[in-house]
Amino acid sequence: MTKQTIRVAINGTGFAADYTARTYGMIPHRNGVEIELAGVVSGRRENAEVFAKSHGVAAAFSSHAEMLEAVSPTIDNICCANFAHAPYTMEAARAGVPVIVLEKPPVVWPGYTEGRQADAATRKRESMDYLAEVFDVVRAAGSKLLYAEDFVYFDGMKGIVELLTEARKAGKGKVLYQRGVCAHQGSHAPAYDTPEKSGGGALFNKACHPLGPALFLKQVEGILTNGKPIRPVSVSAAAMQVLKHQPESSGEFFRVMQNVDDFGRLTVIFEDQTIAEVVGHDLSISGIRNEFSVITDFAQYDLRVNPNNENELFLPNAEYAGNLLVREKLPTAQGTSFPRPNQFYSHGYVGEMNDAVSCALNVDQFPQSGALLAWDTMAILMAGYESSDKSGAAVDITEYTTSGRQFGEHEIPNPALFGSVFQRV
Repeated sequence: MTKQTIRVAINGTGFAADYTARTYGMIPHRNGVEIELAGVVSGRRENAEVFAKSHGVAAAFSSHAEMLEAVSPTIDNICCANFAHAPYTMEAARAGVPVIVLEKPPVVWPGYTEGRQADAATRKRESMDYLAEVFDVVRAAGSKLLYAEDFVYFDGMKGIVELLTEARKAGKGKVLYQRGVCAHQGSHAPAYDTPEKSGGGALFNKACHPLGPALFLKQVEGILTNGKPIRPVSVSAAAMQVLKHQPESSGEFFRVMQNVDDFGRLTVIFEDQTIAEVVGHDLSISGIRNEFSVITDFAQYDLRVNPNNENELFLPNAEYAGNLLVREKLPTAQGTSFPRPNQFYSHGYVGEMNDAVSCALNVDQFPQSGALLAWDTMAILMAGYESSDKSGAAVDITEYTTSGRQFGEHEIPNPALFGSVFQRV
């Protein structure tokens, strides 16, 4: 049997790059396929070299363009600082990379890197114009874009899609109300509190996570019903800096953001008059919280990814756990906690990268979380800041969604190929 090699390139050496590199060794086995970690890039070459050595990556680079030319990757993972997402995606597409895995958020307002200031409405318009440019380049190159929203790839999400598919056979399957949260005590990434590098705070970088599956499920519902995704049409939001305005003692267990919001709330109305509410914040003193709930016309489904009491641990002294990460962002393992073994699986990373590999192997397969999801997410996030500036007033986004950019079949989900998690009786 001739072995097919998939060459993987990784941009960045931080948290996202670490789980990306580790995840490729965990995806479901495929006979005759070899996945090679072919290259890693960092603005600091020494960081790339250390990362390459510790993760078994074949070569280290200090330039993305240099890596693309030397490696010719099958999959290019854009998991570096947010401000580099757009230029690296376009570089990858122009270099002919078949599959581009773009971490969230997809782009950062270009005015930040140009040293400009503008109101939220202007930032929204220019950001969407920038994203359109990126997507035009990807389309012209024929690359497949996977928008790396790991919440979409939770096993529970696959379960909900299976249930929606079955319910349609009985005349049900309407998603009525969704709510979700993503929170911890503040990102440790140096770039996070710098808007020109991160693009924003908790609304932009945390509320985006539960927003992803909320948009995805409405897309799936519409596709199952009449072959057309159901799109969002308006947004109201609040983005605040809570800890910055409290006594210094209040910030003892948190990273206090000085330049970006540490709380974000989004209320999204869809074209069928259903609703989703999502929250992202840096005020969780007890470690990461990833939760999502769906109410339909036939059932309620609650996903408790973190914390989840499937496993319970009591440690009288955190020292006994050594350097084991029992749960992401948990400040101490001492006392009672709910550890998350194999969190790369439970957090959706394995399913996400498995989708990328499947798209690389099969010319007719396209990402479940694709350009449409990235586009609607970006429109909502930027409109969210505009709404917050207007004291929570609703902002119409139909110019970008229902009457805006059109997306082809290869840029939207295919529920039939999403996978399954339930046994059949």
